[in-house]
Amino acid sequence: MTVRMDAVGNIFGRVEGTDSDAPVVAAGSHIDTVPTGGNFDGSVGVIGAMCAIQRIMAKGKTKNPMEVWVFAGHESSRFGFAHLGSRCICGFTEIDKWKNLKDTTGKTVPEVLANRGLHFDQIAGCKRDASKIKSFAELHIEQGPILEDGNLNVGIVTDIAAPIRLSIKVKGTAAHSGTTPMRSRHDALVAAANIVLAVRQRANAEASKGIVGTVGYMSVKPGAMNIVPGDVEMWVDVRGNDFDLVSSVIDNIKADAQSAAEAEGVKVEINTISSSHPVHLSDELIKLSEDACKEQKIPYTFMIGGGGHDSQEIGQIIPTVVLHIPCLKGVSHTPEEFASIDDIMVGIDALTGLLEKLAR
Repeated sequence: MTVRMDAVGNIFGRVEGTDSDAPVVAAGSHIDTVPTGGNFDGSVGVIGAMCAIQRIMAKGKTKNPMEVWVFAGHESSRFGFAHLGSRCICGFTEIDKWKNLKDTTGKTVPEVLANRGLHFDQIAGCKRDASKIKSFAELHIEQGPILEDGNLNVGIVTDIAAPIRLSIKVKGTAAHSGTTPMRSRHDALVAAANIVLAVRQRANAEASKGIVGTVGYMSVKPGAMNIVPGDVEMWVDVRGNDFDLVSSVIDNIKADAQSAAEAEGVKVEINTISSSHPVHLSDELIKLSEDACKEQKIPYTFMIGGGGHDSQEIGQIIPTVVLHIPCLKGVSHTPEEFASIDDIMVGIDALTGLLEKLAR
């Protein structure tokens, strides 16, 4: 393949087709992980795309050029927002916002990119021309138990749920834990704890409609056993298939946070880190994926994608589909994450069939 990297760190591997003017058939995923993550989330989709294209090219050149895409900055762990690379490919950049975001060590997005020899001031140039891309497909572990429980090999994703994410900062008063009377305390962590419970309660109330809510990160300062916490920051993730419902849950959480702060006599600052809309994937590619599974007698089902994928960005400008494969006990984002070689290879069979239909 001809390989290049763009200004934000996306990697593209390309093989030419017989028609130089034909649009690109692309597949891929990401290779970054969450802290203490596993070996399969994302990586299966990158290696799977390479395997599929290698198989297809072994039969001779296709009409359409084919590309493997490796997205940079997929996970939201470091800066609180996801899909840095794919959003740049789509032109969904928020340069003024991103340039000021910092990780837990105080490094900004531009500084982190510069340390890798990349150029934040050039990321607007990462946008690809959608008219020159025919399709994008992403092979991915399910990160849930549906396929394994149903003894199914492939889940054809019809829609991808999307999150709204908040940063909530609680400002109380740090004080001596032994000499400050309970009635005189303005404990930021007590208010924060009630906000965490509110997130859980609000998500539970709408769980039957596909809503989930999580507080996945919290920083407590000063952070000593004998000091009443004065400052807390937490990151909230609420997602679902209905944007209006997700927004409503977020509004309720904001109101709950204000009430929790007032009850403890502290202040609260709430900022939206990111707000994404659920995405319906390409009906044409869904049908072609179904055909590929039927032709190869691969047991499959249709499903909603609850995990965030770069495909939910790409799918807004390019016909896109996601193919899920089983993972052990539905576990992901931990070192115990596992997908068998047999399951991976069946997924690659389905991906190969799909890409061949598109590229030939």
